[in-house]
Amino acid sequence: MMNVPPEQSDEQAHGTRVCAQCGAPFRCGMLAGDAACWCATLPALPLDRLRPGVSCLCPACLAREIERAARPD
Repeated sequence: MMNVPPEQSDEQAHGTRVCAQCGAPFRCGMLAGDAACWCATLPALPLDRLRPGVSCLCPACLAREIERAARPD
């Protein structure tokens, strides 16, 4: 069994996060202790698309952000 810091919720202990954009719950492989997360297989967002203090996005929101970043302005 994994040791979970007291400030870490049960959801976080099982790798569940809440999307910073839409509020949907999703599984974070890194939080769950997997070797890699599903997001590691996707193209990285350009630095100018990252927002300080904003946590992870769910698969649907991250896919939309990657698509928007790929479009010319």
